Amino acid sequence: MSRLRDGRVGMPAGLVADDGAGQASLTHGSVGRLVVALATATMLQWLGAFAIAPLLPLYLEERDVSVSGVGVVMAAFFVGSLLSQYPAGVLTASRGHRPVLLGGLVLYAVGSVGLIVSPGLGCDAVVRALQGAGAGAFEVAVLTAVAATVPADLTGRAVSAVYTGQIAGTAIGPMLGGLAGERQMDLLFLGAAVAAAVAAVPVLLLLRPDGRASAGGDALTPVGHANPASPAAAAAAGPRSGSLRALIGAGVGGLLLVAAVNGLSVGTYETCWSLLLADRDVSTEMIGLSFTLFSLPYIVCALPAGWLADHSDRRWLVTGATLAMACTVASYSFIDSFWLIMLVCCVEAIALAVSFPAAQSLLAQEAGRVGTGRAQGLFTTTQTAATAFAALTSGALYSANVHLPFLLTAVAAVAVAVVLPLLWRQVRGVVSAPDEVVAAGPALGAADVVGTGSVVGAVPVGVGHRRVT
Repeated sequence: MSRLRDGRVGMPAGLVADDGAGQASLTHGSVGRLVVALATATMLQWLGAFAIAPLLPLYLEERDVSVSGVGVVMAAFFVGSLLSQYPAGVLTASRGHRPVLLGGLVLYAVGSVGLIVSPGLGCDAVVRALQGAGAGAFEVAVLTAVAATVPADLTGRAVSAVYTGQIAGTAIGPMLGGLAGERQMDLLFLGAAVAAAVAAVPVLLLLRPDGRASAGGDALTPVGHANPASPAAAAAAGPRSGSLRALIGAGVGGLLLVAAVNGLSVGTYETCWSLLLADRDVSTEMIGLSFTLFSLPYIVCALPAGWLADHSDRRWLVTGATLAMACTVASYSFIDSFWLIMLVCCVEAIALAVSFPAAQSLLAQEAGRVGTGRAQGLFTTTQTAATAFAALTSGALYSANVHLPFLLTAVAAVAVAVVLPLLWRQVRGVVSAPDEVVAAGPALGAADVVGTGSVVGAVPVGVGHRRVT
């Protein structure tokens, strides 16, 4: 990847430029409260979801639901999520992220209660789809809230905090579900609904109606974003056109490829991971432990990885992590030792901990504030669609050849890792230091604002935009 002249992008953490005059912005404490609210809500929602998910197939089988019926109910969650994510992004852009956050939690809670009273397979699938729709909308709104409100030089760490909440939920939820057991599923369904309701509390208390963290003054502007009337804001706002073509440049396009590869790996693991370990005579308890062992290195590395995303070239972080994931995915089916598989799994967890905040920080940069909601909708929709596709196809591939689903996913990841440096040659990789933007901001005029995408001071750079020379 060729690095442009100064290689930096972003807005200051303390003051933002506004036609030569400094204007107060949200304090780091306010941003901290926002991130705490979003990370806590995310952990609670995922905790409830993963208390249910591992045991739901067993619960359905006990109710004499066929194997194909179990597949329909489980797939309904992904279908609901897939259908909701892009509309949620559009709604977030037009209505703000707090209403979408709360609406997603309400949908998820309704779906959870619906599983208690559902009379049969058809209703099971419908309420499971409601759960998926709520979870999908919630995820889009959370990531959009971070992108739209957190300053550029803190975005990586904020995203890491949110993803740490997710992983903590996936680590704790299955343990709570295991304690209750499949014979107490009604209690787990109710608990998931309660967790969604409790997750709404930090959103209500710590986010203003427009979704920002409370900072004690209406005149305050989110850190890292200029006054809407300034040239810097015009550049950072992103595409003015509502078309997807205006939104998807080289930066967002490359990130959609990353989302697709991540989805393929998740879908492959969804179907084949337990089968692979069972074929190696790994006990059910150890299979469950493997999820916790994956979560631990991710949680440990998440915040340092967020700092890395805020201070390093995010393009290379994402590309390197994608290549590392390709190597780990390709190796699993050739390893017989459970503990060696877990060692490789830890390497993949660290790679993902590095990739996620860097990718989300780049997405916020490339989409701009105006396009962030739609971009998040596209990103999560792409990942969910790839997950559903891989989950549906990898079982048949595994039956044909145990290595096939893992190797095909690895080949896709290598292909994306090769393409990314070509796509991102003109994408800014490093977040700028605050003083650089303060110095550049007052000197920018309207003629300097050229299109959308990455921001250098306030001058965007991307595919189809002129380079800064």
